[in-house]
This record gives sequence, C-alpha cells and structure tokens, in this order.
Amino acid sequence: MSEKLELALSNYRVVSSITNKAKTLTLSNKKYISEFKLPLPGKKSTNDINEINKYFDSLNDTILEHSYLELFASFEAILIKKIKLASGEMTKNIEDNYYNLLPFVSYGDRFVKNIDDFSSLNKILNLLENKISKSLFLKFKTLVKYRDRLAHGKSFHEGVVLDSIEDTHKIMAQILEEIG
Repeated sequence: MSEKLELALSNYRVVSSITNKAKTLTLSNKKYISEFKLPLPGKKSTNDINEINKYFDSLNDTILEHSYLELFASFEAILIKKIKLASGEMTKNIEDNYYNLLPFVSYGDRFVKNIDDFSSLNKILNLLENKISKSLFLKFKTLVKYRDRLAHGKSFHEGVVLDSIEDTHKIMAQILEEIG
C-alpha cells in the first residue's frame, strides 16, 4: 500500500531536480528564458539574476505544496482503505459469530462503524489518537494543519511550516507501520 507514498515522494524528487537543472541552465544562459517559456517580465529585468532566482524559488515552493498534497492524498487513501478493510472484517465477525444471538439479530450492523462514519479528517485523527504513539500523533496533527493551510487558504494555520517532504514521508510511513 505504501507504493503510493513512494511514488509521491519520487515524483517530488524528479520534478524538483528538473526545476533545479532548469534554473542552473537559465542562470548560465539567458536563451533558456524563452526556450523554457518562463513567464518573466519582458523588460531588461528579464536578464536579471534576481528575477530568475525569484521565479524559480516561487516555482519550487509551488512544487513543494503540490507534492505535499499528493503525498497527503495518497496517505489518506491508504488510511481509508485500511478503515474499510477493518470495518469489513468486524462486520463479517459479527455476522459469523453473533448475528443469530439476541440482541444482535436486529442491531448487528449498528455495532460496526464504516467509512461513512469517518468522513472527515478530524474523525480519522480521533481514530488514530490512541492507536499511535503520542509524539507521532502530535507530528501527524501538524501535518494535518499544514494540509489544511494548503487546501483551505494560507491564512489558516499561518505558523505551521513543513520541514521537508522526506520528513513528512517518514512520519506517514511510521504511522502506517504502527497501525499495521
């Protein structure tokens, strides 16, 4: 299941590497401004090293944000799949072992939560709170705040900063390892 996480991390590394190479080429030869179709001002400042650096720094920030959202979406999809599997196993267990016993005959389906009961990220957070270590849970809460910042506008959780995609990937991998 973590192949999705690995792919998201790999995609980030590739795109980031390509962007850094494009920056190096552009700084060494201004012909790449038009060749790469960089949206820099059409004035003399186009040749300005500061403008080129500013553009690529901004592009790297955008790549980081999109890559983070891809990584987080992949992680969330894995969690949802795990919840579905657990719910299915619990339902089967109740049907196999308790369905014909009173009061389970009429209420058996109500004993098991399904994915609809975890429709928000906060509900998934609550589910994980006692399943993973406290320090890992606090790190995950920070990742959720950063995701909310990107998904809902940067005015949310302004003080939350991402260390790196690699660190985020490690945290997510640790969570998946702890929940099994």
